[in-house]
Amino acid sequence: MSLFSLMCTSTITRTWSALYTALIKKYIRLIGSSILASLSITAAGGLDQPVQLVSGKVAGTTLDSGVQSFLGIPFAAAPTGDLRWKPPEPPIPWSGVRIVDRKGPNCLQSRGRSLMSEDCLYLDVWTKAETTSDKLPVMVWIHGGGWAMKATYDGDVFASHGVILVAVNYRMGAFGWMAHPALSAESPYGISGNYGILDHIAALEWVQENIESFGGDKNNVTIFGESAGGGSVYALLATPRSGGLFHKAIAQSTWINTTNVSNLKSHNGFMQSAEKRGVAAIEKHFAGTDQSETDISEVMRSLSGKEVLELDHQVALIVDGWLFEQAPIDTFKEGKQHRVPVISGYNDGEGLGYSRRNIPDSVMQQRERRLRQLGDLGDSLAELYIAKNKSDVRDVEVDYTSDDMFVRASREIAQAAVRSGQDSYLYVFGRNANQPEERAPHYAEVKYVFNKLKSDALPEDQDLAKSMIGYWTTFARTGSPNHDGLVPWPKYDLKSQNYQFLDTSISQGSRDRRTRLDAMDSYVRSRYATKRPPGVSWPIENLTE
Repeated sequence: MSLFSLMCTSTITRTWSALYTALIKKYIRLIGSSILASLSITAAGGLDQPVQLVSGKVAGTTLDSGVQSFLGIPFAAAPTGDLRWKPPEPPIPWSGVRIVDRKGPNCLQSRGRSLMSEDCLYLDVWTKAETTSDKLPVMVWIHGGGWAMKATYDGDVFASHGVILVAVNYRMGAFGWMAHPALSAESPYGISGNYGILDHIAALEWVQENIESFGGDKNNVTIFGESAGGGSVYALLATPRSGGLFHKAIAQSTWINTTNVSNLKSHNGFMQSAEKRGVAAIEKHFAGTDQSETDISEVMRSLSGKEVLELDHQVALIVDGWLFEQAPIDTFKEGKQHRVPVISGYNDGEGLGYSRRNIPDSVMQQRERRLRQLGDLGDSLAELYIAKNKSDVRDVEVDYTSDDMFVRASREIAQAAVRSGQDSYLYVFGRNANQPEERAPHYAEVKYVFNKLKSDALPEDQDLAKSMIGYWTTFARTGSPNHDGLVPWPKYDLKSQNYQFLDTSISQGSRDRRTRLDAMDSYVRSRYATKRPPGVSWPIENLTE
């Protein structure tokens, strides 16, 4: 089939899909407007509804807890058609009252969810404000999932603790991270990619314009996220384009490493340029068709959502000279990130799930793997991640994967805050309720942060969850996690490197993994400085989060 035929077939499918979606949306709007256009509802112990936003009026629901939820509010226009692979546009205003009692579609992803769409730039708000003048602290949650999938909980318990919780969608996979010379040529800045981060910025701009209508304080906004969401917090701290949009930051298990940060147009020592990776993905998809006389950006936008999901494309932050004026690792080293108080931390067994099926059989095999992964500049670092005897191989492998994928960048955020004169708090999470004798794996802390444990959870786990949501919300309120009734949490500094160990028995420690992380920092900086790849992709495993 010719490329023209492929484009026509895809375009027809997309057109009918768009018409169907538009008709459904129009029907829902008409029904909602006819019921509520003339109503003003006074909620018992809550905000009067409908709530007036910049784009129109919305009406949500009240939960049994007294928390009001407003679900599926558009914070940007649908990034479809000509807006695919472009910065987000403002939401389209609506008339009447929009019923926001259910979540909007999830952004397209390979892991199936009940409702997904490319039209997905929606957010959810949970609040227990009594009036619009309450000025409650605001927390904006950015979910994890490798910038390719969505992993999250609802925010109603946060609202019960006196903050407003805003949870945001963002474009993922190739939708959110594709760079290509044809797309860069369309940009006034000559750039492409990073659309997921631009979606975060658009959501934070929406918060500035609208959160007071929900009783929030636009001058007290805390961003927080886990894994890829922590990576997004890292990115928002590093880019000057988010200046003034938030005032505190919490980064949980920050997923930033040498496999997900690239340059737009050049190899950075670990990854090929983002544009070349984009070209390769598109050429592979259209292999065997003639693209010589076509507008490649038009061809790319003619792809169906399913076809975009199937592109062989690796997500990564893109250092482009505009969103990121320099590599974020340099921004943090120089203390030039946004100067706000931070909480940063990680789980003590982050790498458990990623290493489980790929443990070396011997010390020798581990040595060979490490040297192959790290290359000519990594000899001294490799020695720190090679077991002394076979019985330690598994633990060392988990440590290496943990530090490489999540821990190094988590500590980097904490140290950068100190360098810029801001209060910094580091934690290590150690609770594994399913296997108490084992370390805490990736994502284990999130259900404690959101206080979403099962009803039959042990009392000590319930206490830990109450402490963690207490720390998080107190920090959002005051810039310090410390509060009466909570175990005191010492500030982080570069000398003692104090941290809070969060387990069923909360304690303090210092200098966790210091020697290894110092060496890993030095190695990463050296590789970036030389721009010389280690000979193979690093790490070997095709890790997705």
